[in-house]
Amino acid sequence: MLYDSYFTLSFIARKARALRNGEYPIFVRITVSGQISEMNLGRSVAPENWDQKRAMSKGRSRRDLELNKYIEVVKARFLEIHNMLVREGKMVNPKILRDYFLGTIEKPKMLCEVFRMANEQRRAEYERGDMGKATYERWVRCVTYLEEFMQLTQNVADIPVKDVTKGFVQDFEHFLRMNKKAANNTAVRYLRYLKNVMQYAIANKWASEDPFLGKRFKRTVADREALTEDELKRMMDLDLKVYPRVEAVRDTFVFCCFTGLAFCDIKSLKRSDITTDADGRMWIRKHREKTGELSVIPLLDVPRRLIEKYSNHPKVLLEGVVLPVISNQRMNAYLKEVADLAKINRHLTSHQRRHYELSLSLNLNSLQRFVS
Repeated sequence: MLYDSYFTLSFIARKARALRNGEYPIFVRITVSGQISEMNLGRSVAPENWDQKRAMSKGRSRRDLELNKYIEVVKARFLEIHNMLVREGKMVNPKILRDYFLGTIEKPKMLCEVFRMANEQRRAEYERGDMGKATYERWVRCVTYLEEFMQLTQNVADIPVKDVTKGFVQDFEHFLRMNKKAANNTAVRYLRYLKNVMQYAIANKWASEDPFLGKRFKRTVADREALTEDELKRMMDLDLKVYPRVEAVRDTFVFCCFTGLAFCDIKSLKRSDITTDADGRMWIRKHREKTGELSVIPLLDVPRRLIEKYSNHPKVLLEGVVLPVISNQRMNAYLKEVADLAKINRHLTSHQRRHYELSLSLNLNSLQRFVS
């Protein structure tokens, strides 16, 4: 059907459907390019008062005057709907005009609405252990960023998912990099989440075009410098007893270095995850938060002594964890202080320590002093 198809309205008093009081119900017939659809207006008129040629009542009662006024309102509303459809380049046919008039037209799926529907699936994956908590939280955060972006650029909280264009994607990427100060790999991760949601919408026929068609994501390969044995030793030799919070962060970092566990795994590490074999050797047996895979790690002397050091810490006793680990953001802030005190000229983070090279042949006396 042509998008600018001309339409006509005919108002008819149906004799064949006369009511018990003898009045005829009023129907409107919508015609577009030979196609016809009819609907009952819910009004009726006395047969002797209906003027079919003028499509109105010729009676002078208040009820007849209100009927004529309502017919004019119906005409104006159909004209408004037709103009809107033509202006937006949408299909025009009798059924569409009727459905818009009745308010039964199917509302378009909105972007954030579809994103949250997809996040329900991510939540199920997280709850059954197929996705890490941090990954699930990033999916949720991506919706928040989209809402902020649309409010900032379009002054709306959401848009129809079918209206997402390549330009929208490019502008959102710019928003992530400039407004949210996201590094390349972080921005790419959020854009991939959005791409996944758009593919979900296309699969369900809520959108017809893929705004990511032809777009390629390029992740940056991080060039992480290795933490040397001397640098780690300088950190371990720091006397931080007067700064208990900084000391706990330093000890958590060292524990990570000696076990190779990620920050989220250290934070959720319970005493029940520590086992002892028949030979008296202690092991960490824990399913990784990110992959769900079981890690079996020998508990070396330094991390074992750190566990003993914090065995009576209130957080450890209350939550049954191994170490009093604080939030990732606060830990990274304290690690900067630790690096400055140890004269380490590099940016330390709770994540980067997993990539540092470490020789475990440090002097045992030094280790014993560290955990004493």
